Amino acid sequence: MALKFALTKEEFEALDESVKALYVAKGEGYQLAVDGAPDVDGLQRKNEELLKEKAKWREDREAAEKLAKEKDDQAKELAEEQARKKGDIETLEKSWQEKLTVREKELLSQIEERDGRLTTLLVDNVAQSLATKLAGDSAAVIMPHIKSRLIVEDGKTRIVDAEGKPSAATLEDLEKEFRGNKLFAPIVIGSRASGTGGNGSLSIVSGEGKKWSDFTEAQRIQLFKENPEEFKRLQATQNH
Repeated sequence: MALKFALTKEEFEALDESVKALYVAKGEGYQLAVDGAPDVDGLQRKNEELLKEKAKWREDREAAEKLAKEKDDQAKELAEEQARKKGDIETLEKSWQEKLTVREKELLSQIEERDGRLTTLLVDNVAQSLATKLAGDSAAVIMPHIKSRLIVEDGKTRIVDAEGKPSAATLEDLEKEFRGNKLFAPIVIGSRASGTGGNGSLSIVSGEGKKWSDFTEAQRIQLFKENPEEFKRLQATQNH
């Protein structure tokens, strides 16, 4: 029987007594008492904090844009007045345009920074937790594949299909998909098998002189098992 990681109180009460012993109370529900379990509540709290921070930033941005518009209007009025007096409106307009450009870059930098933090929380951390749950010490092998299936949408973690299109799948569905993928059977906890999906032992002990793209996924997995240090070197070449 497959066990769910988190249960509501009603789901927990419906379990056999022998199965209940595997769970501990967590918030308003229960979760499996396993080592290295992801701190779901902590992630949710951090997500709420970032969403509040993002809302506050939006307010600040709107205020800054309003102020910039007011200054722009003032600059135009002043430029017109100066133009009437000196005929030098071009210099004033150039000065204010430079100030607005600097402010725009500052705002865009703040957006990128906050979006980056949100992505780290809702994609990187979630992918790492699921990879560790599925593969334990071999999480580094499966991590990039899980991460490619996660995006941030409306401040939440969303699942995309293999082609990168939005889907209605949940994290639980994604976990089942990876558990059922024969390609990852050698490293997934509870379903480890000998060989590499029917290809036999590849006995790869070195990838010297080769890049990430020179190996099949099965070969990368085998290399990770046989030569972790060489796997790390190879992994560093995947963006080159």
